[in-house]
Amino acid sequence: MLSLNIGGIVKRTKIYGPGWRTAVWLQGCTLACKGCWNKELWPSKGGTIYSHEELLTELIRATDCEGITFLGGEPLQQAEALLPLLKDLKAIGKSIFIYSGYNREELDETQLACLEQADIMVLGRYIQELRNTNLRWRGSDNQVVEFLTDRYSTEDMNGEASEYEVHINPDGTTTVLGYPPTDPQSLYS
Repeated sequence: MLSLNIGGIVKRTKIYGPGWRTAVWLQGCTLACKGCWNKELWPSKGGTIYSHEELLTELIRATDCEGITFLGGEPLQQAEALLPLLKDLKAIGKSIFIYSGYNREELDETQLACLEQADIMVLGRYIQELRNTNLRWRGSDNQVVEFLTDRYSTEDMNGEASEYEVHINPDGTTTVLGYPPTDPQSLYS
């Protein structure tokens, strides 16, 4: 099996899809959207290389999470290695949510096969001029949320809203996920 280059994993989050999820950021993206929040994930070098078995084992350990969300970087630029992992996760009942900057008509056969494994997909490049932090699960107005199975529907989005989480790491540092307000004072109102 092929290996995957992973930029990061958050074991428990609620902002990247319905319910508790494990979020997996894949390393590498050649789309280079202007204003991207994850520029550190653009280089294909960096990250941690996981074999299929290692990553599957890591993701199965998140027993209290109903699903796995794949972000990036660009997950579909590792589609050949991602597809078998998606199939295995789906076979054990995990829901799958994939973020991609591609539009559907740009996808090749393997990338489309990845979509066939997903329950939810966000498609479309991030466009800085269309930035909208009041959207759930996406960053710009052009991006589209697609419900690909009957497992979830628009009702699971609970409307549109800006979301972010602050995680306190074991070493005392913090990690912010999502899109916090640009005005720090609004955190206290």
